[in-house]
Amino acid sequence: MEEPVPAGHIGGRPLYGSMMKSIDAGHTFGNRVRMIKLPLIFLDEERWAGAITQFFLLSEALEKGLAQHAAHPMVIKLKELGLEVTPGYASDLCEVYGAEWRSIAEREKTTATAHYVEILQSADPVQLCAAAFILYGALVVGGGKQTQAKVKSIFPRIEHKLFDVADDMKGARQKFKNTFTAIGKEFPEHFETMEREAARFMLLNNCVVLSIRCWSSTATKMTLTVAAVSIAAVATAVAFRLAR
Repeated sequence: MEEPVPAGHIGGRPLYGSMMKSIDAGHTFGNRVRMIKLPLIFLDEERWAGAITQFFLLSEALEKGLAQHAAHPMVIKLKELGLEVTPGYASDLCEVYGAEWRSIAEREKTTATAHYVEILQSADPVQLCAAAFILYGALVVGGGKQTQAKVKSIFPRIEHKLFDVADDMKGARQKFKNTFTAIGKEFPEHFETMEREAARFMLLNNCVVLSIRCWSSTATKMTLTVAAVSIAAVATAVAFRLAR
C-alpha cells in the first residue's frame, strides 16, 4: 500500500504514512465493528453518551499525561497542533447526564477502558505521542463539522462539541500529517517505536469499541415491535388459509 506523503516532504519514509500503514489492519477491523454497533448506539441518546464516555476518559488520561511531560521535545512538537479535546467531550456528557455527569461517566467506564487508561497513566512521552496519533487522529482525520452535523441530526439536543476540533478541517488534517512526519525527521531514534506503539494503541482502541454497551431499552422495544408484527403477520396468514 502506498504511504500518504505530506506536501513538501523530501527524503525518507514519512512517519505519518508509516504509522497509518501500521494501523491499517486494526483500523479496518475497527470500522467493521463500528458498522455493527453504531446503528444500535444511534437509537438511544444515553447509549451514545456511554460510547463517548469511553473516549472522554481516554482523552483525559492522554492529555493529563502530555501535561506531565510538557517539557519533553516530542510533546512540545505535538502540542503545536493546539489540540485539547477533553473539554468538548465533557460538555457533551454534561448535556446528557446533567450535573452528576462525572460520577455517571465513571460508572459507565468499561473494563477495556479502565485497562487502556492505566496504560496511558504509566506511558512515557513517546508512547503518549503514539496514543495521540490514534485518539486525536479519530477526530482530526475522521471528525469535523460535517460529522458534527450528521450526529446532531440524530441527537439534536446535544451540541456535540467533541467534534469542534478546528474551523478549517482541511488545514488541520494537513498540519496533523506534517507534524507527525516532522516528529519522524526530528526524532528518528523513535521512528520504529512510534510505528509499533501506534499499532498497539489501535488494538487498545478496538478493545474499547468492542466493550461499548450498545443495547438499550429502545432497541428492546423495537425488537419486540418487529417480533409482534411478524407474529401478527404469520397468524393472519394461517387464519386466512384455514378460512379457505
